[in-house]
Amino acid sequence: MGDRHREDNLGTGRVSGIETHSASIGITRYFIDTGQLEWDARAADIFDAIRDPRPAIEIWQERVHPDDAHLLVKLYGDASADIGAECIYRVVLSDGTVRHILTRSVAIETAVNGDPTVLTGVVSLVRPHTGTSDHLGAALDSVSLGFAILDREMIIRYVNKQTELHLGVGRDQLIGQHLHDALPITRGSYIDGLHSDSLRTRGEVSIEAPAIFLPGKIVEVTANYVGDIVAVSFRDVTDRVQTSSRLLGAYRELLAKSRLDDLTGVLNRSALIERIERISAETSTPAAVLYIDIDNFKQINDTYGHLAGDHVLRITAARLADLCGSYAVLGRIGGDEFVIALFDDEPLATTNEPEQLRRRLRRATRAPIRLEDSFLSIELSVGIARNTGESTLEDMLVRADIALYEDKTDSSRRPPRPADD
Repeated sequence: MGDRHREDNLGTGRVSGIETHSASIGITRYFIDTGQLEWDARAADIFDAIRDPRPAIEIWQERVHPDDAHLLVKLYGDASADIGAECIYRVVLSDGTVRHILTRSVAIETAVNGDPTVLTGVVSLVRPHTGTSDHLGAALDSVSLGFAILDREMIIRYVNKQTELHLGVGRDQLIGQHLHDALPITRGSYIDGLHSDSLRTRGEVSIEAPAIFLPGKIVEVTANYVGDIVAVSFRDVTDRVQTSSRLLGAYRELLAKSRLDDLTGVLNRSALIERIERISAETSTPAAVLYIDIDNFKQINDTYGHLAGDHVLRITAARLADLCGSYAVLGRIGGDEFVIALFDDEPLATTNEPEQLRRRLRRATRAPIRLEDSFLSIELSVGIARNTGESTLEDMLVRADIALYEDKTDSSRRPPRPADD
């Protein structure tokens, strides 16, 4: 993208070099290749970040309500250079306050090969449950091929100039005619279904499908119910369909990373609790919870340095993850502490599976870890809390934490030690 001049001077109304265009609308720019997010002062204020020194992307990832992440995936999957894809989602501020944000895409910059590189959007605050925009206005704004109005009986009441050019038929041959009579090829097509669905729902319906009149093209056809008529818009989405996979993948990766611990790559604390609670709501509370930490981890940092300590955490997390099957959820809750929640179709209360897993975890993490010119072998302390049948997640975490410190009565006598080369 080349060098860009950037300022972080809030006094001039600039953040990351983006001009503030309005007192109520903020601007964001996401650089797909680098994962960098820039926003102006208004956008920073909307996300409660005006005095937060952290990178914008880190703040944004923290603020987005986890239940609304799928809305953003769909939004950015639909984004293209000439359409205002939009949605309303929630953000949670540092004080716990929930805000509703309207985000609308306004532009995509592409590389020479056509791949999207920079996504630009606008954000503004809205009240809960308010609509995003007038349906008819949104349809007209997105038109690239044509626009037409049909009444309840599918009589053509209006077509725009683009529709004439697209069909190669003058308005005088279309207006006042039944759609099927004027354009027989449309009989039994997806337009019939869109028209009837729009009338039935009194709302907006759309479909992506091969263009009826343009072989090789993909169009998005949207039908909006507006005052007892149906406004139908057509736009060419061939290029977007061809690039949407990469674009959608970039945002899925972005949203996924917002739920992972930056250092170890496992779930972070909030995502761990969310994942456990979601599975519990769908199936049942975990059969057991394991609370884990690395013995004498402070000694590792003091002796070998914090970079070495970070390396130990990454290796340990990878080893824990390797032993967690599909029935287990692993996350880092802070420092050198990890939690594993065990789910299974069979109750674990009468089995020794948690103890077996504890032994496997300890054996795996004892394998020597290389630290520059030396090797280090670590030990884990592991506390286990079983589901009594009436246990809550909070109760199990508390009991597992207590069991962890009881386990340390023995494990504290096993300090990290240099391993034999």
